[in-house]
Amino acid sequence: MSGNLDLNSDVMTAYSNVVEYLESSYVIYRIDEAESVIIPEIDGLADDEDSEDDEPDPRTFDDFLAALPADECRWGLCAMDLGSYGSLCSFEPVLFTWLPEAAPAAQRRLYEESTAILTRAFDRVLVLHTATDHTALSNGAVLDRLVAAGPPRELPVPDREVSVGRLAPKTEQLLMQIRDEAESETATYGHAIFKINRFFLLDVAQTGDPAAPYDEFLAGLPADDCRWGLYTLDIRDLGSDSHPTLTFFFTWIPGAAPEKTRGLYYSGSDGTAMGAYEAGFTPTGIMSEKVGGAAEYYLGDVSDHSAVTRDALWEKARRMFRPTESEQEWDKWEEKKLTQEERDAEQDDRIRQGEVQDGGIYN
Repeated sequence: MSGNLDLNSDVMTAYSNVVEYLESSYVIYRIDEAESVIIPEIDGLADDEDSEDDEPDPRTFDDFLAALPADECRWGLCAMDLGSYGSLCSFEPVLFTWLPEAAPAAQRRLYEESTAILTRAFDRVLVLHTATDHTALSNGAVLDRLVAAGPPRELPVPDREVSVGRLAPKTEQLLMQIRDEAESETATYGHAIFKINRFFLLDVAQTGDPAAPYDEFLAGLPADDCRWGLYTLDIRDLGSDSHPTLTFFFTWIPGAAPEKTRGLYYSGSDGTAMGAYEAGFTPTGIMSEKVGGAAEYYLGDVSDHSAVTRDALWEKARRMFRPTESEQEWDKWEEKKLTQEERDAEQDDRIRQGEVQDGGIYN
């Protein structure tokens, strides 16, 4: 029968609500045997029937699990947070084939054989997962399977020019929360790692609370892929009650990352005013702007873990808040040098403008 199944006209509409429009968190499909078609049975669109404040209540992953019958097969298309894996998304669509052991053997065989009909139609779905019980549907189970035999982690950068700059929904929410908490001096997160996902949106790869081990943060910076790191360091031991933390931001570009990927993340600034302006339109420039309300210390491009160890960050904080006498003297000299360079540049500019007005040529 599997070869004779068709897709009901609503199948792709429900698919688009999950994958393209992000209006629904999941949809469950079943076979209508009387019509020999696959139809959407339940969707995860926001439900406002039981809402107390007239705002729709989004259906959750628990709702998705509860909607899967214990003794019948189904397919479930569900958006899951797989941002920690390669170029996958924090809203990655996963197609589950639900084959509970209590379902009739013939039905299990039919659904398993018919999965290919949906995979051919769902062209933006990369992750397929077969489950016989709820434990196999968990985020951890899906990630474990991806690690064992998932799609390549590498960001698929095409030869043509790609547009990168829009934020994924989770990134927008996270950055807004981080900026708000920076103003209120509260902290839900101690670090956040961002990336470009396979749809070329700026997405969240990892977050950690302030008590998370530092090794957890370093582990989120892969040896062969690029990221952006935002880390808040507790510096109360430096004696600054008015500044108990310092938040660092950097672009992680390891040498082993693919050249095309490195090109996307590279800051792009050549040190000139025009270079800095142009760099603002790169993904890194966009991320720098977006974290502006939270980041205080910009490390630039980093290619090795040794540059962002906790000790390395601590030393930068110490240098900033508790410099030695010799370091203070050096800072004064650097400031004086910079001031003189600015004056020289202004004088050169005045000379150039004067010669142009006199009809001469400035060399």
